[in-house]
Amino acid sequence: MKINKLKNITDWEEFKKETSTGNELIIFKFSPVCGVSFYAENIFQDWAEKLQESSRLRLSKINVISARKLSQQIAGELNVSHESPQVIWLRADLTVKWNASHYEINKAEMDKNLTFSHKK
Repeated sequence: MKINKLKNITDWEEFKKETSTGNELIIFKFSPVCGVSFYAENIFQDWAEKLQESSRLRLSKINVISARKLSQQIAGELNVSHESPQVIWLRADLTVKWNASHYEINKAEMDKNLTFSHKK
C-alpha cells in the first residue's frame, strides 16, 4: 500500500481529508539518524506492503528532523506525546485509536488493530 510522505502542515491538512470517506489514518514518525527508527520503519513498511489497496486505511510517514514543526503540530493537535519512532493510528473521526513508539511498534499489534477495524 502507498505511504504518503507528509512534509508540512498543508500536506497534513490534505491527508486528514482522507477520513471523509470513512478511512482510518496511520502516521509513522521516524528519525533518519536513529537505529531504532530504522528498525521500526522496516517493520512498518513490510506490514504496509502486505495491505490491500482496497482497505479502509491511508498511510503516511513523517521525517521528524526535516518536518519537525509538522511533527510537533500533530502531537499537539492529537494530544499525544511526540516520540520517534512512533505510530499514531486514527479513527475516521480523527480520534487516536492506537499509539505506539520504539519497540512497541510490531506487526502483531498493527494486525490486531487492523482486525478490529474490519469488524466494525
